[in-house]
Amino acid sequence: MLAAALLLWGLEGSVPAAQSVASVIRDCWKGRDHAAMSACVEARAREARENLRNAEMDARQAIQASTDEPGSPKYRSDALAALSHASSAFEEYVDKQCHFEATLASKGNGAEDVRWACIAVLSEERTQRMNSSRPVP
Repeated sequence: MLAAALLLWGLEGSVPAAQSVASVIRDCWKGRDHAAMSACVEARAREARENLRNAEMDARQAIQASTDEPGSPKYRSDALAALSHASSAFEEYVDKQCHFEATLASKGNGAEDVRWACIAVLSEERTQRMNSSRPVP
């Protein structure tokens, strides 16, 4: 039942705990003024997003490279559709969650820093999960 096995995505070990929004900001504060800290947090979020896009592309390529067992021709199309749906849902979640977290910080002057740090943390977590998940050969 190779086709059935290919439908399973197994985690190869556990996904390490990610940093918190506060720890991302704290790391970026080290030796920097506020403007440089903000630039650091935004750069980290952008890098995390790019790493996530690459991990999703790698997953897409692994699915496309897999072979379907006769009688189960829908594996690739189903898996690709599921990946696409999960990626879209994740983007929506990040947008809403990070907006919420920034709103909580809006009394101060760091709301945008919180939003970027949230994007970094959530994107890094998903990238770790994507990198530890592989189609079962």
